[in-house]
This record gives sequence, C-alpha cells and structure tokens, in this order.
Amino acid sequence: MENRLTKATETAAVRDGMAVAPATKDPSLAKRRGVLRAAAGFMIPSITGIPVIASGLISLTWAEWLLTMSTVVLAWSLMWYILVRGWDKRLRFDPQFLLVPAAASAILLCLFVYVAPEVRLVVLQGWFMVLLFGAGLFSLKEVVALNTFMTAGYVGIIGVLIARGEPISWPFEIFTVIFPFFLFSFFCGTVLERLRRERVEKKALRSQLSHLALTDGLTGLPNRRHFDEYVQRHSALCQRSGATYAVGLIDLDNLKEINDSLGHVVGDRVLVELAEIVRSHLRQSDLAARWGGDEFAVLLTETNAAAAGVALSEIVREVASRSFSASGLGPGQVTVSIGVTESQGEESLRDLLRWADEGLYTAKGDGGNRVEVYTPPRLSQAQTDEDVALG
Repeated sequence: MENRLTKATETAAVRDGMAVAPATKDPSLAKRRGVLRAAAGFMIPSITGIPVIASGLISLTWAEWLLTMSTVVLAWSLMWYILVRGWDKRLRFDPQFLLVPAAASAILLCLFVYVAPEVRLVVLQGWFMVLLFGAGLFSLKEVVALNTFMTAGYVGIIGVLIARGEPISWPFEIFTVIFPFFLFSFFCGTVLERLRRERVEKKALRSQLSHLALTDGLTGLPNRRHFDEYVQRHSALCQRSGATYAVGLIDLDNLKEINDSLGHVVGDRVLVELAEIVRSHLRQSDLAARWGGDEFAVLLTETNAAAAGVALSEIVREVASRSFSASGLGPGQVTVSIGVTESQGEESLRDLLRWADEGLYTAKGDGGNRVEVYTPPRLSQAQTDEDVALG
C-alpha cells in the first residue's frame, strides 16, 4: 500500500499534456528560421546593390563593401551560434530572442549609413522591417528602447560623418530625418503593442476554451472526454512498457434521495465535496474525472486491481464517516460504491469501463458503501491455468 502511494512515475504536467493536442513547432527551430530570414534580409540588398556600386552612384569602395558584407555575415553567424549553443535560454530579458537580433540589426544599419551616407534615408526604412519581425511580440516599452538605441546610433554616425567633412546639415537631419523617424517609430510601437495584447488575449482565450472543453463545470475535475483521451494514450504507453493500471467507477448510493428530499442544489454540493475527497486520495500520476451524473471515473497508474481496491476503500470509508458541512448532511448520510478492474495494456477502454461497471453493479447490489474488484473472465482463466501449472 505504501509503495502504491509513493510511486509516482508520471507528473501532473505530463498527465495534462497527454490529454491535449500534440505540441506545436519547436521554439528553437522557429528562432533559427527567424535568424535566417533576418540574415537574408540584410544579404539580399547588399548583393543586389552591386550594380549601383559598380556604376559609381554611391561613394562606396569595393573594400568597404567587402568589409560591410563580412560584418553582416559575422553578426548573423554569431546570432546563429548563440541559438545552437542554447545561450538564448539564459537571456531572461529576451525569451523570444528578438531584442538581441534587433539590436544587432540597428548596429548593422548604422554601419550601412556610415559607409554609404547617400542612401541613409533608404537604410532607415529598413528599421521598420526589423520591427515587423517582432509583430505581436514586441511591447511598447521594448520598441521605445530599440528605437532609442537605433536613433542614438544614427545620431552618432551622423556626427562622425559631419566631422569627416560629409555635406550633411544638422538642422536638416534633426528636423527632417531624426525627429520624424523617431516619432513614426513610436507610432509603430503603439501598433505593435496593440498586436501583442491581442495575441496575449487570444492565447488566453484559446487556453480557456481548451480548459472548458476538457473540464467539468461543476466539480472542476476533468470531464469524460478528457478521461477517454488520457486513458487511451496511457494504454498505448503501457502496451509498450508492459505496465498495468486500474480503472474504477465511483457512484453515489443515494444521490436521488438527496435531490428529492433536499433539492438539487444540495445534491450538487455533495458532488463537489465528493470530487475533492476523490482527488485528495489520488497521486499526481492518477486521474479522476466526472463521468456523468453521480458517477466519477478514476485511473490509477502502475497499480493492479487488488492494490487499487485497497486504495479506493479509503475513499469509501472517508465518505461514510464524513460530515458534508456545505450540504448539512452528517456521517453515514452519504455513501459511495466503487467498481474497479485492471488492465495489462491490451483491452479497449470500453472493455475496462464495462468491467468496472460490473464491479460497481455488484457493489451496489450487495448494499453499497463498498468496493468490488472485478476480475475479467480471461484473467480468471489465466490465473486458473497458472495455478494448475504450479500444482
């Protein structure tokens, strides 16, 4: 008994995960694809700009172009290496790994402005493409921080260019370029913040809908659909591992009398308290569900029918001796019957429930307030054959 209670091979997280849809795409893979797209976004204009450089429309030497291309490759190779090494998981301020690549993009754009100041206005437009990579993820605070970083870098580069004699005017840059750029970037930040909030709300709504679809509204326990899905998945695992598990059905002996004499509101309170009792007697690796009406279904992992019967007997004793304070019912006024059977990973869920129901029918026929362990005919025959062989 003690071993049954302490042996928990599955956590609650695993249990819940088995009852929902398969996991989505690997986040690490999505991040790597994002880095590749960002790298392509910088490489393509650099390569397609070769004819412009060759024609002499901009004062960019081939040595400067080669240095710029090398810097771009080095920067995005570093981003890729961070992902490969898993260092992005250490960046608690940037869980999506967007802020660091965005900051790297700002540095590269400032480099482009430095080597080709004639096209600086075109280069600045590339910053808005960078922000689009974080659509639905960037908060307004993050966008403002990135915009400040980009603007400060641009101002610094303009200062260096003016110092080296480039024909650039501070008043023109401040009032015609820098101020409008930062203002429009801030506007983009407000739009991105709204997209982020909508994404968070939709994610919360999907989670809530998923929870409601798999949860009983009265007791808060998983519903029949959740139980069916979980047992089927667990059964598939047991077929591979050879592990056994038990399935039981719990039924209130006198819910109809309670509803008729005290009302359905009191009956509902009894069901809620019973759900708490059942839940408190199970391990994290087990599962209890509202099967329907006054019935509950339980799955006990890594357990045979005999051990499960002993464990479920504790529920029977507590219910019979408990005062249901919220319902005004004293000890002995509420009792339950339980039927339980075991599986060796080969039976269908329908068979298991039919066998557990056979045990429940026998328990109620014998007066209720008890547990009946049902042994399927094939198991009985197998046990008989084993006894004969031993004899």
